Amino acid sequence: MRRGEVLSMLKDWNEISDLPMQNLLFGNGLGRTYWEKFAYHSLLENFDDFPVGRYACTKDLFDRLNTVNFEEVLRAIFHAYQVSIDNQDATRTLYLDVQNALISAVNAVHPKPSYIPSESIGKCLAKYNCIFTTNYDLLPYWAILSEQSNKFVDYFWNEGVFNPRNVKVYSGKIPIHFLHGALHLQSEGISDARKVHIKIESGVDGAFDSGFSGRFPLFITEGKSALKLSRIRGNSYLNFCYERLCQSKGGLVIYGHDLNPEYDGHIVDALKQSKNDQIALSVYSGLDATEKDRFMYNILAQFSGIEMEIIFFESSSHPLAQCGA
Repeated sequence: MRRGEVLSMLKDWNEISDLPMQNLLFGNGLGRTYWEKFAYHSLLENFDDFPVGRYACTKDLFDRLNTVNFEEVLRAIFHAYQVSIDNQDATRTLYLDVQNALISAVNAVHPKPSYIPSESIGKCLAKYNCIFTTNYDLLPYWAILSEQSNKFVDYFWNEGVFNPRNVKVYSGKIPIHFLHGALHLQSEGISDARKVHIKIESGVDGAFDSGFSGRFPLFITEGKSALKLSRIRGNSYLNFCYERLCQSKGGLVIYGHDLNPEYDGHIVDALKQSKNDQIALSVYSGLDATEKDRFMYNILAQFSGIEMEIIFFESSSHPLAQCGA
């Protein structure tokens, strides 16, 4: 199909809602539906015109480590502290500065719980059999803490620690997979994962240790696709979630995700490996006709040659876009 002709494929959700779509993958578009500031392309961009903490050199660490992820910088500083003899006070200060900068950056874009219709979102999520998300914010966590919480499982049932040998999901439960980690997840070593129990009323601040604990936030904030995949492969929980996406089968709804090959090519690769015979992908309703056509054409090109039916629908027509109505 040629450019300019693809737009005719765009449907309303009601036209396809009867299709057997057992799985759901959602991205940052869900958060932006309810909070316009939720455009966290890069948390580090919050400090473009300001220093990170008290030392002018702190921001240079991100360049030296070739990363924009706060978690990697925190881990490097902590390891430096452990082997340091002469500069422990300065290293500790550096760590706390980066940690406080991360908290400040997340608070700058993250909504308060009262702004999000968590209960309604939870009811929408409960209609699926298996859920995947690339969001690292607290919206999914708040949603599964709603009145639907008894329906969802997250694999952290071993005293809040992920155990790759204990991942059986019992009938009637809906597993949720945080593909890029999340604010309520932490790690001590490189490969482990544990859940921080956060009360909804505590908001974002409840997700962070305020001291020098040696526990690091487990979430991938940004970066090119290859770097994200490398981080995923290095953590047992993230790798498990990614493999589950690769193994998913049936039908998959994708909401609020543009599948940008530069930043999310690893997600596209996982979908190509999956056994889903149909994918229903939302198209952001705020785009004009030309932009929608271009987006749909590029998606079809990415999945060219794959035995998988791609269906497009207006994002505003999906129930997840109407939870606050």
